[in-house]
Amino acid sequence: MSLSKPFGPLLALILFASCGGKTTDDKTTLPENFASLDDSAQVAFMMRNSTPDSVARFICNASLGKVKSAKIDTLAIAVAYAYQNYNDSDLIVFSREFDDFSANLPLNEKMKVYSMAGNIDPQGLGYELGLEYVTHIRENKMSVDDIRRELNAFKEACVNDSDMYNRFMKGFKTVLKVDHGKDLPEEVYNAFINS
Repeated sequence: MSLSKPFGPLLALILFASCGGKTTDDKTTLPENFASLDDSAQVAFMMRNSTPDSVARFICNASLGKVKSAKIDTLAIAVAYAYQNYNDSDLIVFSREFDDFSANLPLNEKMKVYSMAGNIDPQGLGYELGLEYVTHIRENKMSVDDIRRELNAFKEACVNDSDMYNRFMKGFKTVLKVDHGKDLPEEVYNAFINS
């Protein structure tokens, strides 16, 4: 079913509001049948009803199963749809937020998003995540206990791919050795360089 252009968004909002749909974190009301739509249709709806930065967060969260009544099955299709249909200024906002938001997810969720996006070689993904992790620690002012909790969750997420975890730890320790003595607490370096 297609809605005519001049009345599409208005009619859609009236229909969805009257159906008692669910809402996203930015308060966009979703229709009752939203989860049955394909990935492109879900993104198209969000693009009509939310800002580009909200759409980026929605795609990440829905692909991780964190949005009730929505599920992005193929992250690459969802992102490609946004890239193909946003104008230049909206595309810049979308792209920046998608990169920033996914880069700041907890480690296990970040691994899933990066894997689903498919833009990093699977063999190098663990190592790449390890190389980036010190920046994540620094930006989030993480303690040794915070890091241990996140590493444990990441290790559980890698239960079927121990190579991913091992490559991550190799990258992480490499950066810690190079970074040692900079602005992280000494206990962070001591706890993980030789672990």
